[in-house]
Parts: sequence; structure tokens; C-alpha cells
Amino acid sequence: MPLPLILTFVSTLAFAIQLLIFAYLYSSHRVRFFHYLLWAWGAYTLSKGLKLLDVFVPDVVPLALAMGVATIAAVGFTLAAALAHRWDYRLHTRDVMLGGALAVLIATVADVGDGAAHVVGMALGGVQVAAGVLFWPARDRHAGFRGERLLAGLLTLWGIHRIAMQFVSVEPGTPAYLAIHATFITLYFLSTFAVIIMVLERARSESERLQARLREAERLATAGELAASMAHEIRNPLAAIVNATALLADETQLTGDERAATLAAIRAEARRLNRILSDFLKFARPPEARVAPGDIRDVLEHVSGLIRDDQPRASRVDVKVAVDPALPRFAFDREQLIQVLWNVALNGVEAMNGRGRLSLEVVRKNGAVALAVTDTGPGIPSERRGRVFEPFYTGKPNGTGLGLTIAERIVAAHGGRIEIDSEPGRGTRVTLLFPLDGN
Repeated sequence: MPLPLILTFVSTLAFAIQLLIFAYLYSSHRVRFFHYLLWAWGAYTLSKGLKLLDVFVPDVVPLALAMGVATIAAVGFTLAAALAHRWDYRLHTRDVMLGGALAVLIATVADVGDGAAHVVGMALGGVQVAAGVLFWPARDRHAGFRGERLLAGLLTLWGIHRIAMQFVSVEPGTPAYLAIHATFITLYFLSTFAVIIMVLERARSESERLQARLREAERLATAGELAASMAHEIRNPLAAIVNATALLADETQLTGDERAATLAAIRAEARRLNRILSDFLKFARPPEARVAPGDIRDVLEHVSGLIRDDQPRASRVDVKVAVDPALPRFAFDREQLIQVLWNVALNGVEAMNGRGRLSLEVVRKNGAVALAVTDTGPGIPSERRGRVFEPFYTGKPNGTGLGLTIAERIVAAHGGRIEIDSEPGRGTRVTLLFPLDGN
């Protein structure tokens, strides 16, 4: 089998395989410029197939014309792809019909003689160079896609190669012929890879944009839920204050004790409002953690002392503190950690109704510091356990529902996490895990 025939057969097969790859990618990445490149690669494959057929049936004259039309169409679709990529150009039916007629006309002119064929070849090369220039990233774009410059350069080289071919005459099967053919195949293959890179990069960027929009939508939805919850939490104390002020407006119906009790209720509800707003601000704009190496024992001693001194709520609570003596110092924000530990410990005290045993234990666990707060309260039902970190979700009559939410954010800012182990009737164990390396 002659070498030119082998090269034509191999290149046709390779073109067909790459066309199938394009078709497979297009099924999940329907981008307009890629659609036009798919048609361009299809036209190139058709041109190669017709050339192979022309070798076996050399006397069929129309095949030469069909090959020319397919090649011209391929270059035209490449230019359309470049315009679509640059300016979002869209091919209409009229454009396709005019382009098809022009391709037939140009192919017919090229069939007249070698001189006309060389002129057409140089024109097609110029169009490919123009397509390469259009694929080059525009200056006014902040960021392009990977593969743009590669495809632009390859199409430009391909066009220059096509123009140069009009000034070279080689015999099939010679080393010069092989070099020219190998250059063409290399440019075609590399252009295919550049297109694949562009399409996949564009899809990745689009996916990132969609994810960013989704995160923004989730953030807005969360803000809406928080606003609704906030309004609900504020409404109750405000209603109580309004009712109390209405009672105070008619002084003749209140005794001195009733008046004092009403004023006390107003102050209590005002303090509750202040607590709700303070917790909400901490949740919405938590202060930045100022971490520094410290000893966790100081934090535990401080919080355990606060609990023992809180006689109204913890007068009958037995507080136990245990710290692993081999525990090294690690980086944390002392004030924030006191806030978290106090909140978790106070939840345990209130769960036990001021009577029971509260344990504060710190050990080293799998390269992290595990700070566990264990109470002997009634435990948390399984249906409530998954919601304890939700904003404004609380099981306490006067709770804001933001304590554990804020605690979780503070611990996460330290690179840690909170684990809760609880069973009804067996108490609750809340474990705060902090990385020893500070990461």
C-alpha cells in the first residue's frame, strides 16, 4: 500500500476519533463557539474521508469539488466559532445558506486551475489567521480561559502553514511531503487539545460562578430566616413592655406593689431585648479571634469559679475539673474560649435545674485538644439534637437560641468543631475539639 494512502487513511481515522470526542463533550458542554467548532471538525473529517474515497475512485470528478467545499466550510465554521467566542456571534439560517453558496462558488473557482487554487488557499489561510487573532483573549477582559492563547497561536500557525503550502510543490511520499503532512497533523491534534482545554475550563468557571450564586442565594435566604426569627424574638418582650406601659398609664388602678412589679417586668423585658440584640450582633459580626499560646487550665479554673459563684443558678451543682497534665500549651483566644465554655457549661447547669454534677475535662485526642463538658441532666431528645446549632432555636423559656450558634462559629474560627453526645435520661456531653497546631 502506498505511503500517501496509508497517511490519508490514518489521518481520516484520527480525525473521525477526534470528532467523536468533540461530539461527546458537546453533549454536556453546549457552548456556542464549541458548537461551530464541532461543525468545523466535522467538515475537516468529511474532507479527509472524501480524499480517501478519491484515492479508491479517482475518476469521480465531483469528489474534488466536494472536498473543496468541505474544506472551505471547515474554515468558515472556524471563523464563526472565533466570532462567537469574541462577540457572541450567532449563525442564522440565512448566513448558513449564503456561506454554503459561497463555499461552492469558491471551490468551483479553485477547480479552474492551479493559479486560482493557490489564491483560494492563501485566502483560506488568511481567514484561519484571522480566527486565531479573534480567539486571543481581549484586553478588556479581566480573565480568560485556559487554552485560549494556545488555540489562537495554533490556528494562526495553521493559517500560515496553509499560506506557505501555496508556494511549495512536493511529490507524494518524499521526506518533504511527510514533513508537511506531519506539521498539519500536529497542528490539528494540538488544536483539538486546546479546544478541549478551553471547553472544560469554561465549564469549570461557569460551575464556580453558579456555586457562588448559590452561596449568595443561601446567604440571602439565611438572612431572611434570621430577620424573621429576630422579629419573632423581639415581638414578645415588646408586647410585654407595651402592655406594662398601658397599665402604668392608669395609675388609679395600680397599688404600689403592682406598680413596682410592672416596672420590674419592664426592666426585665428590656434586659431580655438587650440580650437578644447583643447575641445577634455577636452572631452576625463575630469579633476576629486573637489567638496566642496559652494554658487551657486557666480558662477552666476561671469558668468553674464563675459557676461556683453563681448561687442563684448553681448552688447545688458539684463542679469537677480534670486536665491532662501532659497537655501542651496551644494557641487560642482566651476571651472567646471563656465565652464558649461559659455558655456550654451554663446550658448544662440550667438543664440540671441547678442540681447535679458538672464535669469539665481536657485531654489530648488524635492530635487535638478535647475539652468536654458533661452534665447529669435529662439529656437531649434525638429530634432536637440536630437543631441545637440553628439560630434562634432554643428549649429554654427565656433563651435567645444563639448561644450554641455563636459558640460553634467561634470554635470553627479556631479550626475546631463541636460534638454532642446525649441520650434522654443519661445527661449530655459536649466536646470542643481544637487543633494543637493551630491550623
